[in-house]
Amino acid sequence: MKQKKKMYRATALMSAAGLALSLFFSPVAGLPAQAADSGQESIQPRQDVIEYRFAIMDGKLYKRLFNYSTSNWVGDWIYVCEAPEGYPPGKGESDGSGKHEKP
Repeated sequence: MKQKKKMYRATALMSAAGLALSLFFSPVAGLPAQAADSGQESIQPRQDVIEYRFAIMDGKLYKRLFNYSTSNWVGDWIYVCEAPEGYPPGKGESDGSGKHEKP
């Protein structure tokens, strides 16, 4: 019984040592780290950034998808609800972009 226990411990120890040595000597560990070039843009978007824009027109709140990657509108204006009284603070009706078309 004691001999089986010793054999199990020796096998576990050898397996752990082999794994540790294989990780230590792996080719990935020897690769130098690359620093990002400060003069070049290193981030490249792979997917369009599309979010809702909101507009209050004729006292009604509308939303519409806007593609920030291409600066284009996506789809049509969608009615959301009646605009709250006195909202937005300030003058005029705007979606924040300075330009919009009526639905």
